[in-house]
Amino acid sequence: MLLRTVAELALAGSSPVRHVLTFTGEPVIAMFAGFLFALFALGYRSGHAPEKVRESLTGAIKSVAGILLIIAGGGAFNQVLEDTGIGKAVESAATGAHLNLLLLGWLIALVLSFSTGSATVGIVAATGILAPMAGDGGVQNSLLVVAIGAGSIGLNYVNHAGFWLVKESFGMTLGQATKSHTAIQTLVSVCGLLMALLISVLV
Repeated sequence: MLLRTVAELALAGSSPVRHVLTFTGEPVIAMFAGFLFALFALGYRSGHAPEKVRESLTGAIKSVAGILLIIAGGGAFNQVLEDTGIGKAVESAATGAHLNLLLLGWLIALVLSFSTGSATVGIVAATGILAPMAGDGGVQNSLLVVAIGAGSIGLNYVNHAGFWLVKESFGMTLGQATKSHTAIQTLVSVCGLLMALLISVLV
């Protein structure tokens, strides 16, 4: 991917070398090439039997499949929100209500994360909705990222997989997990928002 960037800057658009590097520098192609290299270098080249390599690949797929599905679901949900025009509606409502952008990002991420049971969905959807309202960069955009991230971890309750992971790992009852995990996550979420708001005032 680095060679692709260099080729786009240094070579003419009609250059065959640039076309080759542009194709091989595509993220999907580059990651697939990296996978094949790792499979050969760390698998067969290291003397592992094919059965051992297949077992390792199967275990890796099981580990990342859930994460990939959550991210894909978040992206699909974000596209649905964009197609319905909710971003423009939120922008109009925020402008009319004079809501702080950091507070708005925190609220959207909090509500979507709580309603869908996925912090990733909350982050992706809130980012997609607020992207047109964000500036060109700088500290305020960084603080918006902090606010959205903080909102996504609040109200971590029974519809979150992380809630059950903590509950079962520590052998807590539902009430104990709610009073500890949910309360602490929400407190951290609020503190993150307050810190972002404070920094936005000072800088």
